[in-house]
Amino acid sequence: MSTSNYFDELTTRVDAELETIVNERGFPLYDMMGYHLGWRGAPGHTDDFPRRQERTHGLLTVLACESVGGDIEPCLPAAAALELVDKFSEIHDDVQEGNPQRNERDAVWWVWGPAQAINAGDGMHALGRLALLRLAERGVPDERVFEIVRIVDRASLRVCEGRFRDLEAQERIDLSVSAYLEMAADKSGALMGCALQVGALIGGADNGIGETLAECGEKLGVALQVRSDMEALWGGGPNSQPNVEVLNKKKLIPVVYALEQASISEKRAMGEIYFKRVLDAEDAVKLRDVIEGLGARAACEDMADILIAEAMAAIDSSGIGSDGKRRMRECVEALVRAR
Repeated sequence: MSTSNYFDELTTRVDAELETIVNERGFPLYDMMGYHLGWRGAPGHTDDFPRRQERTHGLLTVLACESVGGDIEPCLPAAAALELVDKFSEIHDDVQEGNPQRNERDAVWWVWGPAQAINAGDGMHALGRLALLRLAERGVPDERVFEIVRIVDRASLRVCEGRFRDLEAQERIDLSVSAYLEMAADKSGALMGCALQVGALIGGADNGIGETLAECGEKLGVALQVRSDMEALWGGGPNSQPNVEVLNKKKLIPVVYALEQASISEKRAMGEIYFKRVLDAEDAVKLRDVIEGLGARAACEDMADILIAEAMAAIDSSGIGSDGKRRMRECVEALVRAR
C-alpha cells in the first residue's frame, strides 16, 4: 500500500469514530458540528458536501500508536478526541478573528451566528473529553486513561493561552520573534505534540518516548504555523487580494520579524499602518512591500526549515523502531508539502 493510501485509510478510520461520537446525539447543535466537520450542509446553503477534510491530529495520534507497536483500534477514541478539541479551537478562532470562511465554505458563525458557534465549539470540546473516557471501554488501563486526560487538558489550556497572546499581540508592535514562537508553540504546537504523545502512550510506549514524540509534534506545529503565516501574506502573489488575517492586523511571523529588524523610520512606517483602526487593501500592499524589503520572507523560510529538521531529529532520537520512524518521517513530510 502506498504511503498516501495508508494515511487515507487511517484518516477514514478516525473519521468513522468521529461520526459515531457526534451522531449519537440527535439535536440541532450536532448538525452544526457535522457541518464544521464537513459531513453536512447548512440551512439555505447549496454547497456540495460531504467535503473531504484533513484529520491531522487524529492521524498523528493513531500513527504514533502504531509506530510504537500498538493496535490502532483502542486508540481511535483518543484520535477522535484530539480532532474534536482542534475543531473547537477552529470554530472559536473564526469567531474571534472574523473569518467568514473555513475550508472554502462559510464558517459556522457566518451561518448560525457567533453565539451559536460558540455553543458548537464548547460542545465539541466537551465531546472530546467524553471521548477520552471511551478508552477504558477499549481496554486502556484506568491509570493510563487518567494520565491521558491530564495531558489533553493541559494541551487544551496551552492552546487557549496561545490564542489569548495571539489576540493580545494584534495591537502591539513590540512583539519579538522569540515571543511569537512561544505563542505559536502553545497555539499550534501543543495539540500536535499532545496527539503524538497520547498515541504513543496508548500504544504501550514509555513516558520518555512519548515526551520525545511530543517535542516532534510541537516543532511540527510551529513550522506549519510559520508556513501558514507566509501563505497569508504571499500565497496569492504580489497582486493578490490580502488575506483577512492581514487586514485584521494579525501579527504574522514575517511582520514580527520585520519589526524586529526594522530601523526607527521603518518601524514608524509600519506602526502608522498598524495603529489605524481598520486596514484596507492598499495598507496591506504597503506593509507587504516593507516586509519584503527587510528580508523577512527568506528568514521565515529558514525558520520553518530549522523547525522541521528539529522535528525529524526528535523522531530519530525517540527510540521507536525503524519502520515506525519511517512512517513518522513520511507523515511529517506529507504535512509540510500540504502547506
